[in-house]
Amino acid sequence: MLPDAVTDRAVVVGAGGAGVAVGYALLEQGAEHVEFFDVDPARAGACASRLSTKFGRHRVAVADRLAPALERAGGVVNATPVGMLGHEGLPVPEALLRPELWVSDVVYFPLETELIRLARDRGCRVVPGGGMAVQQAVGAFEYFTGEVADPVRMTAHFDELTTEG
Repeated sequence: MLPDAVTDRAVVVGAGGAGVAVGYALLEQGAEHVEFFDVDPARAGACASRLSTKFGRHRVAVADRLAPALERAGGVVNATPVGMLGHEGLPVPEALLRPELWVSDVVYFPLETELIRLARDRGCRVVPGGGMAVQQAVGAFEYFTGEVADPVRMTAHFDELTTEG
């Protein structure tokens, strides 16, 4: 986990549903500033506009270019399907991954995406997409059962099921 990561500047790559949710979570937890980069600039603009209504225009922006946005940021989250099984590739060019950057991925199939592997190899702190899978399960469990889920227990079980050895 990255307990200090949400206080700095972050870039969210992808401004669809996952991007909006990730941006909201980062801002809610105290991220100083979040920039959205998307292949569709209008979608990034809509996402930023939506979140700036709640969090203020000074904390949310659209990144026209990824490289300069990452230079200003402490972390990056992939909120696109790029890296998912069947959607191979990198959402962030390898050359932009520097050791002081934290890197997170919402993709959890596979758990070890190429982005996470490269970031780890370059010395970045990483958060693979397994947390996204567990938190979706927590929400679904509570929605369908009306009961309060135990995310700590669910995470431990997920880790047990997905750890080799």
